[in-house]
Amino acid sequence: MFKRGYVTIVFDDGYELVYENAVPLLRKYKIPAVFAVPINEKDLEKGEQRKIRPWREWLHLAKEGFEIASHSVNHPNLTKLSPQELEYELRDSSEKLEATTIVYPGGAVDDKVTAQASEFYSAGRTVHYGFESVPPREPMRLKSYNFSRKNFSVFKANYLALYAWLTNSWLIETYHMVDDNESDMVHSVRTKDLERHLRFLKRLPVVKATIGDLINS
Repeated sequence: MFKRGYVTIVFDDGYELVYENAVPLLRKYKIPAVFAVPINEKDLEKGEQRKIRPWREWLHLAKEGFEIASHSVNHPNLTKLSPQELEYELRDSSEKLEATTIVYPGGAVDDKVTAQASEFYSAGRTVHYGFESVPPREPMRLKSYNFSRKNFSVFKANYLALYAWLTNSWLIETYHMVDDNESDMVHSVRTKDLERHLRFLKRLPVVKATIGDLINS
């Protein structure tokens, strides 16, 4: 069937429950995804009070067609760093992960950050809402739809994907936690709801691809 439009799924922060709950579903429906993981997961883990899988354990997923993206070293607000600190956060993560895409921690980004990030990456994802085109006009400021418990529904996610197909647009979906039992975290969707959406995407004739694949193709 002829395909048009693009959908990319991104999971921020590298939560253990994402690895346990989302990865098997992505494999089941043969849908690639991007996992943005910090290098120093301990600080984020302490702040979030949730287990984060070490970055080295995410790397083997690249062999299956998944993309491992930079989420910096320490997950700071990149706009608040000195030039030296910013370079360290960007360079070290890029080198360790061999990443070509960065997901800005907390969505914090400005001209200084994008200028520096472009020295190490070919694309950067923000949390600014909107659809993209392929190729994008501003690859270091990719827009996305950031889903949380408050704004996610299977109907909405399916509708946005359908819109990408109808308009030949690029939809980047952003997720954090995926778990049926998570009740306290705002940025969480239920595993069963994610599976219903992935089942819809499987049938929808859009291109399912990672950011790196679309940017570098």
